[in-house]
Amino acid sequence: MGTVEAITLAVIQGLTEFLPVSSSGHLALGHWLFGMGGAEGELPIEFVVLVHFGTLVAVVLYYRADLMEIVRDVFRPGRQAGAGERCGWGRRLLLLLLLATLPAALAVVLEDPVERLLNTPWAVGLALLVTGTALLVSERVGKRTKAPEQTTAGDALIVGCAQLAAVTPGISRSGSTIAAGLALGFQRAWSARFAFLMSVPAILAGTLFKLKDMLEQGAGGAVGLYLLCGAIAAATGYLAIWLVIGAVQSRNLRWFAFYCYAVGLAVVVVDLGGLA
Repeated sequence: MGTVEAITLAVIQGLTEFLPVSSSGHLALGHWLFGMGGAEGELPIEFVVLVHFGTLVAVVLYYRADLMEIVRDVFRPGRQAGAGERCGWGRRLLLLLLLATLPAALAVVLEDPVERLLNTPWAVGLALLVTGTALLVSERVGKRTKAPEQTTAGDALIVGCAQLAAVTPGISRSGSTIAAGLALGFQRAWSARFAFLMSVPAILAGTLFKLKDMLEQGAGGAVGLYLLCGAIAAATGYLAIWLVIGAVQSRNLRWFAFYCYAVGLAVVVVDLGGLA
């Protein structure tokens, strides 16, 4: 993989990990366009680990206050709440995130079918159409009144099931979880915040899984380039979080939906029409 391809895919990973347009779908399409096939496994393992780690750094930095509150409540359960803090909220937030992550355990069962979809551009295109529809529908349902403290265990599991659906390339993790939160009546800011906090264990697990593969295979060359790609993924990921939060609060998710429709339709026509 050359420098241009590596940097391009790093930018795609950083932006689409959090923009509601599907990072796995865009990476699969990027591989297809570069003639590299669809499977992430065909990329250098060092590149995969570092760009995933970059996106993890982005979300941890953006939501460091929430994550620090979880750490404080877990390791100092008897502490007094400081100014502006809610006593015990960190523990409750951790429980909600754990419940929301449970359905993702089924992703292991779906690994082989997903690998086949990564090599099927028209299927990725159809999944992007589903993502676009979910974003449009979510803007029209739900009362947007449910505050963080009112979120139930059932709500967390439902949003977690939406995250499981995103194992399909083209189904956006942030898009599906934000849409599920809005449909459940979450306040706009809370729907995005919960969706992005949910991504921390998911991205961390994926990074550790790939890191295990890297340690087994041994590191190769071009590590300097891949470190740069990780930094690019972190910077673009941070920007993407900021953009999505603004879009959710200003009711502009439809623009991401229109983008998914445009790309999805184009991919289906090109692939099934034999124009590639």
